[in-house]
Amino acid sequence: MPFWSPKSALLDSVTNLQRFRDYLIFFGPIACLTIWFFVPRLPHNNSFNILYLFLTTCILTIFHAALISHSYTLAPISVIMITALVKVTILKSREIAIIYGSSIICGCAFVMWQQDRTDILSVHLLISNLIIISWLLYLGKDHYTSQSLNFIHTQQQSKAKQQITMQLMELEAQKVQLKVLLGRDTLTGLFNRRYFDQKLAEEIQRATRAHSPLGLLVIDIDHFKMVNDTLGHQVGDVCLKQVAIALNKTCRREIDTVARFGGEEFVVLLPNTDKSGLTLLAKRLLQAVSDLNISHPTQPKLTISIGGCQFDEAHMDSQQFFQNADQALYQVKSSGRNNFMIHTL
Repeated sequence: MPFWSPKSALLDSVTNLQRFRDYLIFFGPIACLTIWFFVPRLPHNNSFNILYLFLTTCILTIFHAALISHSYTLAPISVIMITALVKVTILKSREIAIIYGSSIICGCAFVMWQQDRTDILSVHLLISNLIIISWLLYLGKDHYTSQSLNFIHTQQQSKAKQQITMQLMELEAQKVQLKVLLGRDTLTGLFNRRYFDQKLAEEIQRATRAHSPLGLLVIDIDHFKMVNDTLGHQVGDVCLKQVAIALNKTCRREIDTVARFGGEEFVVLLPNTDKSGLTLLAKRLLQAVSDLNISHPTQPKLTISIGGCQFDEAHMDSQQFFQNADQALYQVKSSGRNNFMIHTL
């Protein structure tokens, strides 16, 4: 058996060499483009990569087994095709060595089976395949390392973005919570005057734009000063909390705004509510506070007085709107308290 075979055992004629050369020239570029285009779009899993690479490299190593002559064994097109396979997949060096090594053995076995001879296994062929395997291992390791680093970097970036997003969401939630806390009365838990003033301006704009009714009730606890002076401020605070709860429960709609305006005075802003709605709600509020049966030092029990007004965009601004409701409350207090009155033009 000769130590060095000068020509291919499969391509033993000029015609065969020319055909095989033309085949690589035309098939090679098309195969490369096909690999680069389709492989990244195919399902990405380790089993698929190994099977695909094994089948493809078996075919390529048959080419190399056929191209034993030095001028064709390291043909650039063939090397580019194998390089493309390595660059579009992500495998460890061990996997590359196993896949390409076993495929070379498969290719050589195929040639030996076809020719029924072993003299084709020349040093030239072995060195050629060894060079290719070394080249693939280098490319594969470099590609695997770069892709791993890119993956780690991408994961770190994604994690950092998630952390930033969570921090921004927490900050936004804290802003909302702070805004709510700033808009709440610390004693009763109702909205405070600052929030009510903002809400009043917003609802007036909305009612004016939509030409929808808007109602306002101003509520005052009758003779509340006597409660503080006689029973103490702690008892007075308890009374304020109980009244606030009763008012809030009676105004059941989410669009209603119940606020503590100051001291023993409360306000209720009622979108989409006309005079009849104000009258009905005022009666319910009077009854709700009466049902609390809170003791009072100078009268049978704690009561409230209510003044109301429906917004008229043609004759009122926000200040006049509130003044009309407050004036109605003043008339109720002047006429005996524990009642309500709705302002009329």
